[in-house]
Amino acid sequence: MKKRITILVPLLSACLLSACSGIGLKEKSQTYAAKFTGDRASLARCVINELQTDSRWLIRGLQYEVRSYQDIKATEIYAYPSGALPGTYARNATNNPDAVLQPLIPKIYAHKSNADIRGEASPGYSFIMTIQRTDNETVVATLNGKKYESDIAWDKLKACSPR
Repeated sequence: MKKRITILVPLLSACLLSACSGIGLKEKSQTYAAKFTGDRASLARCVINELQTDSRWLIRGLQYEVRSYQDIKATEIYAYPSGALPGTYARNATNNPDAVLQPLIPKIYAHKSNADIRGEASPGYSFIMTIQRTDNETVVATLNGKKYESDIAWDKLKACSPR
């Protein structure tokens, strides 16, 4: 009987430990949507400049892909953690002090369907912000992504809008 208990206790402990390992902290996502005054391109540029000069290293280290769609008059900002953006190498990484950083130039597409075969961001993005023109004075902005980065990006967008 003691031999069975000696075998069962470690086995049950291992099963319990492996079952509980799947229970962990799940990162929360955040979604925002609102109307703002201003031009979509200048708002996108302002948000990126504000995020790149932020004092928090996690926010300052984000890398961006900007897409502009002429058919729907929208601009999308894809934010990725440092090193997660496709095409990032040591020579152009934001955390490398000797990197040759080039100004961010939006990729311009005639139609939204031409942007990407899948029409989605690469995996691992921090947030996606879409700024779409509604009339000559206002835009509708939506933001979806990780809670921490999204909260900060939304605050930067509110600060950039003249309202």
